[in-house]
Amino acid sequence: MGTGDFICISMTGGAPWGFRLQGGKEQQQPLQVAKIRSQSKASGSGLCEGDEVVSINGSPCADLTHPEVIKLMESITDSLQMLVKSRVDALFLFLEDQSHPPSLQHLLGYTSLLITTLANQLMG
Repeated sequence: MGTGDFICISMTGGAPWGFRLQGGKEQQQPLQVAKIRSQSKASGSGLCEGDEVVSINGSPCADLTHPEVIKLMESITDSLQMLVKSRVDALFLFLEDQSHPPSLQHLLGYTSLLITTLANQLMG
């Protein structure tokens, strides 16, 4: 995973949220967004495939198994807030995979993220 920024993602209205997660403590893999369904709440939230999920509604995810995460997600009735670590290199993955072209929101978000990251590296 590339160096990324932490972003708070908020969605309301209850499930379905429109994304699928993979990983978890029992798999010895970070919890990541595996898939985002088009035209879903997740697709308009700024969440991107490959983002690492740090917390869900304030609950840290690092020590949760995948079934525990599913149980936590199923308990959320209206408002979902996720802290995620975004992938800087996800823009390049989008550009390489023309079967899933990036949305304008993703392009703008990653362009901003790349500029911020480059500025921080040049200044620091």
